[in-house]
Amino acid sequence: MPCIPRQESLLDPVNSNELTVTDVVVHTKPQTKQQAAFQRLIQQIDEQRTQVAEWHIYGGRYNQRIGSELMPLLAQLREKRIAMLHLFDTQFHQRDVVRGRQQRAKLRDIMLDLAHELLLEQRDEDIVALYDRYSDLTYDEQTELDKAFSQNIVENLFGVHLDDDDTDGSMEEMLAKAMRKQQEEETRSEAKQSSHRRKSAKQTAAEEKRAAAKKEIIQSVREVYRKLASSLHPDRTSANLTADEKTVLMQRVNQAYDKGDLLELLNIQLEIEQIDTDYLTNLPVEQIDHYIQVLREQQAKLKAELASLLAPYRALVPLTPKLKPDRVDKAVDAEVARLEMNLRQVDIDLVAFQDGKQLAAFIKHYQVDNEPDEFDELQMLDDFLDSFSKQPSSPSRRRKR
Repeated sequence: MPCIPRQESLLDPVNSNELTVTDVVVHTKPQTKQQAAFQRLIQQIDEQRTQVAEWHIYGGRYNQRIGSELMPLLAQLREKRIAMLHLFDTQFHQRDVVRGRQQRAKLRDIMLDLAHELLLEQRDEDIVALYDRYSDLTYDEQTELDKAFSQNIVENLFGVHLDDDDTDGSMEEMLAKAMRKQQEEETRSEAKQSSHRRKSAKQTAAEEKRAAAKKEIIQSVREVYRKLASSLHPDRTSANLTADEKTVLMQRVNQAYDKGDLLELLNIQLEIEQIDTDYLTNLPVEQIDHYIQVLREQQAKLKAELASLLAPYRALVPLTPKLKPDRVDKAVDAEVARLEMNLRQVDIDLVAFQDGKQLAAFIKHYQVDNEPDEFDELQMLDDFLDSFSKQPSSPSRRRKR
């Protein structure tokens, strides 16, 4: 077995139980590319694990803020918008308030837009009834038309058929389901084609070699687990560890092994002095190769977990590549300020629009958007596809009546 040049560690092996694997590699100069790759992966994984832990902790604080600050404001704003909708409905039938065909058409358009926005947030049968009174199509009929139009766009784009269950929900959800179906069909197609192709001897040998290498890598991690389990077995006496300490450590070992967390397994080995700094800085070539493969898989899982943790915050901070909790907090502060400002404005308007003249002035300056809804659906599609390279803000939608 080839040997790696021996490394000198700057750490004292006597105190290895107080160190982590990261502490060791940070203070060790790599002698080969493999050692450098191993040390780099250890440091990156340690940083990512810290980030994941920090975002898990922040998530609790964020959810508390959403529940105590944002949700009450949103609920108040919804109540006031519903009150505004009913005020418009009342004023629509006042002859001295809304005069002329154009004014009535504009107020009707305003009411339908507001009713539609409220129904997108939450279905309310009273609002549905009001919508139906002013629309040529009922809300449910319009919803079905919109869904059919969206389904047609998505199916043609991805070349898949969506079932009834796939078309429930928003346009974004429909797009995501269609993309998953396309990927699943492509995977099945590739697998089918692969099964029909006759493999050459060279291909078969390469596959067998990869399978054997994979087995060796799995066995390498399993060996670390086996040594830890043997050392921490309740029947094995230890001068340094009590039975309770061994139980806690074994729980950590099982959790790390189940998650494929090689770094944590090595940390525990170092902690209980099963290995020392000299072992970590002078691993055999084959052992490092195995560990590098495992660490790469662990890093990929951490990246995916971190991306999942950050996804809910992207709507608030859409254009920030490196997201941090303080930026999310500032975005929440800004959203709270925006909602409070909207609440104040709605209160002012609720009083002002009791006056027919002020309502008439508002209607006069209101700009009607006459563009067909198809443009909104296509814009949403563009935004969804763009989201794979950047995180855009959520587009607004208007419905065709």
